Amino acid sequence: MVIMEERKKEYTILLLGETGVGKSTWINGIRNYVEYETFQEAILGEANVLIPFSFTHTSRTGVDTKVRLGEQDDNECLEPGMSGTKSPRTYVLEQEDYNINLIDTPGIGHTGLEDTINLDAILSHLSGFKEIHAICIFLWPDKSRLTTWFEDGIKELLHHLHKDAVQNLKFCFSKARTTDYGPGKTLNLLKGLLNELKIDLLETENSFERNTFYFDNEAFRFLVLKNNGIEVTKWEEKSFGHSWDQSVEESFRLFREMMKLKGHSTERTISLNRARNVVVKLSKPLANIIDQCSKTIDQLVSDKEFFLVSRYPQGNKEEERSAKILAVRKKTIEQPRTVCTHKDCLTIRTNQKGENKFFYDQVCCEPCYLNKIGLSPETTNDLRLRFCWSMYTLKGGNCSKCTHSYKDHMHITYEYEHVLSTFNYKFENLPELLNELQHEREYIIMAISTFANFLENNSILPYKDSFLEHVTFLIRDAELKGEESLGEKERLQELKREYEKKRDEIEKAFANTENAESSPHTAGVTAKNVLETEAKLYELKHYGEFIKSFMGDKKQSSEEPTHNRFSAVILRFAARLRFLI
Repeated sequence: MVIMEERKKEYTILLLGETGVGKSTWINGIRNYVEYETFQEAILGEANVLIPFSFTHTSRTGVDTKVRLGEQDDNECLEPGMSGTKSPRTYVLEQEDYNINLIDTPGIGHTGLEDTINLDAILSHLSGFKEIHAICIFLWPDKSRLTTWFEDGIKELLHHLHKDAVQNLKFCFSKARTTDYGPGKTLNLLKGLLNELKIDLLETENSFERNTFYFDNEAFRFLVLKNNGIEVTKWEEKSFGHSWDQSVEESFRLFREMMKLKGHSTERTISLNRARNVVVKLSKPLANIIDQCSKTIDQLVSDKEFFLVSRYPQGNKEEERSAKILAVRKKTIEQPRTVCTHKDCLTIRTNQKGENKFFYDQVCCEPCYLNKIGLSPETTNDLRLRFCWSMYTLKGGNCSKCTHSYKDHMHITYEYEHVLSTFNYKFENLPELLNELQHEREYIIMAISTFANFLENNSILPYKDSFLEHVTFLIRDAELKGEESLGEKERLQELKREYEKKRDEIEKAFANTENAESSPHTAGVTAKNVLETEAKLYELKHYGEFIKSFMGDKKQSSEEPTHNRFSAVILRFAARLRFLI
């Protein structure tokens, strides 16, 4: 009989925070906290590092000394002002009965256009783990005013997390010696943000204690100074000893609290981001495809009436006739660009067929490199457009080229072109063809409603309905074109009504369902439902291939396994962790 070796229990902690807040330094501190019982024992030993460490020490006489410890690592940048950790890396505290995985991550909030790339890398790295037990957001304890990190950075992090992950959030205040190991002025900002987002984690004394932790890794810096032969005063050494005791106590308290929690399924967060990716890429194309499908149906209904009046009474129903399926296709432009959609920057021109067309003549940034962070094409009111060079130079996010707000701008990486798919059919098959097209139109509306419902009910932050926003945008375009676009406007308004009705139907079904995970498709939308619905979209007989073309290479999804990126350092000296469980 073969006896299978029982796999160890694993606990995983994800560290998030802005550049320089002390995530990597804390991991280096942990490396020493588990090796040495006391600060005095650490002084007699050697400082140990998992992550290369560098800082400048200024003596009491004003002499600056560059201090380094650890071998050069391509994953770490030790230059001042740069994000230290370049990509996620996992460090494993190995114990006989269990392991604790510490995931170090690149800084978010001060790396500009790198933020989205870093977040995608973090999500990809998480696919190697089944559960996360603690999501630690590292904060400075002395912030009294809103910063980019508080205004955008934390929200951006939460934007990528499934709502179930809220119970695993922990707030870690680094360099807390300056605030007597408390949250300092940052607490009011944090509470205000959590209240705004309706996240109840700090409302009671018990919840406050469970979810806040205070570290100061100056003691580790002292050990590094000692390793470099730099002397400190007895008073400083005593202060560093207190810092050591406090940080050890708080670190192990974090571990104990983390072990009490049910792990958050990483599959849920990864699936949420997959669903959001589908919605972002398909919302705009599907709005256009639905409109073109309606035009095609109108054309075939006219054909049917023509047959009945002019041909069928005198001919036979076996006669073949040509039909054209109107669709849209993506046409990539050579260089991505930022354009203004404000009415003062639009030009409406009439082509040879007498049709009015919109031209976004006001190109405000070309080439625009925001495409490298995954900016959603043809989407206005995207906060990330403030990082475009044309918006970045003026206060308030106004464009330096046209003076309009970033909210009126959008990023273009491709253009839409109408294509005609011609085929022959017989009159007797016309009703079947009409039914097929009507079914596909209804399914597309149901699909995008399903996506929206899932995101709205599973996201921490309020969901912005990009499909509804784009349909509203198209209606505005039709209104600006004038009376000759009255039919187009009415079709789009009807689409908007149908979509809102379908969303309400799915929402009501969801609200009446006790167990969403095991519910039928329309009675509780899950990540599995979203992915199944997406797959069926690509299988539609007439429009499936057009829809699929907008998704590109699906293999680039963040849910793909990334075990090859897993980098572990095994610590076999963590006997001190035994008392935790």
